[in-house]
Amino acid sequence: MTDELIVLGSSSGTPTKNRFPSAYALRAAGKLFLIDCGAPVSTLLYQYGFEPFDVEAVFLSHWHLDHVAGLGLFLTQNRKRSTPLALYGPKGTWSKTQDLLINSFVLPERLGYELNINNIKPGRKYKESLIEVEYFKTQHLERTKYKTNFGPKAVACGMVINGPGWRIVYSGDLRSPVELAPYMADCTLLIHEMAHVTPEELAEFAIATNVPRLLISHLAAEYDEAPEKIAAAFEGRYQGELIIAQDGTRVTL
Repeated sequence: MTDELIVLGSSSGTPTKNRFPSAYALRAAGKLFLIDCGAPVSTLLYQYGFEPFDVEAVFLSHWHLDHVAGLGLFLTQNRKRSTPLALYGPKGTWSKTQDLLINSFVLPERLGYELNINNIKPGRKYKESLIEVEYFKTQHLERTKYKTNFGPKAVACGMVINGPGWRIVYSGDLRSPVELAPYMADCTLLIHEMAHVTPEELAEFAIATNVPRLLISHLAAEYDEAPEKIAAAFEGRYQGELIIAQDGTRVTL
């Protein structure tokens, strides 16, 4: 079975009539994983031919709702699953998930399956089946207002995901593509957001790093029905494969 990434949701914080918020299914080495969990992730899994029960692990980049709003229903819907589920996310993920379940009137100990929640540490590698995920901190939540109101738990991350014969760099949300420079060696696919950077910024970075494949997702509303605005910044300059995501886009790894 060929490894592939499926875009379940490609919008940013504003869902549109064409796009749901951020969520990706990763099928690797015969296993299924989720990268971010925007709503309605369970329904979207069904829509693209998957079962929520088959997900082995969920990797969250940060706790803005467009990345996690589908998590609560996904966890409670899985109550009849027979295998453990691993959940990874930045500092605060354990307590936030406990609160999410309790606020959904589900006692964590009565969930019905083993839920292994991991507060990740940037720079540490986490292995699930044949994939290895390394988190790195981005500057998305490093603004004073976040630190003042939410304290040091306001952390956003990107990920490097290594699989058999491929290497994905997932930006999560950030301030500048340049933040990804230390992680781009041997990258075969860059998944980059288009809600907090400009197409011109990303085009310059893609050209400078010579990344062979670029999937642009997490699109701001201004690009929802006009992806050609993004493509124009790359035309005649970027020599790799440019993919502007739609919900349901499948990328063979």
